[in-house]
Amino acid sequence: MPRSLLLCLFVFPLAAQNVRVVKFSESDPFHMGEVTSRRIIHPGIGAKKTTLNLSVSQPGAEFAQHVHDYSDDTILVLNGEVNLRQGPSLHLFKTGEVAFVPTGQIHGTVTAGKGDTTMISFQNPPDLILYTGARDSKKKGAAPPKGDITPGAVKYVRFDKKNGEFSNAALGSNRATGSRYLLKKGSKFTTEVKDGGEQILFVWRGALRVSDGAKTYNAGERDTVFIQGAAKLHVIADANGETEIIQVQAP
Repeated sequence: MPRSLLLCLFVFPLAAQNVRVVKFSESDPFHMGEVTSRRIIHPGIGAKKTTLNLSVSQPGAEFAQHVHDYSDDTILVLNGEVNLRQGPSLHLFKTGEVAFVPTGQIHGTVTAGKGDTTMISFQNPPDLILYTGARDSKKKGAAPPKGDITPGAVKYVRFDKKNGEFSNAALGSNRATGSRYLLKKGSKFTTEVKDGGEQILFVWRGALRVSDGAKTYNAGERDTVFIQGAAKLHVIADANGETEIIQVQAP
């Protein structure tokens, strides 16, 4: 290699390729029961440790009961109210609440109230079967899901009262940490991803800028910044009002 080119590689390091913005408009639909959801972060784009799905569910619509054989499921109600269904039992949770569903627990949702409900969920690690429709127990001729319904296994907490972690090992979530941040314009924080880890920054309201020192990435409402591998990032709220971010860290 010519010495001049070698010198350029040291003086001008290559920009990191492990940070990207996934626009909500790029998400793909998938169906479960009576609900159409959007897969935003998923194995199809290379995700190995986490997913991110968004569902808008109409009153009375059921997201079919199912089981994740190897994955934990975390479900956040961003707007509206929904019942978590486990067999015949229903547990109501509403805007600002999260349900943590451990591996092997049967679960689904039924939208309550008179309006639509918006939810996001993340599975850790990704459930490769979920998006194929094979877990849809409401399909004609489908067998009931095989799994557990253990009283108290599903944990419910509020995330809208947090400015930081809402799910972690203390809740039973050993594969990922969920955090929520509400930031005024210009407010910032720093976050790191370790080698082999993944992180999601989902913008529910507002907008943000993310810098890795080499490049700046911009994300608006319902867009997601997805990071894979070692990175140190500066996150800055970039909307005139408040910016609300849901962060998922899967080490």
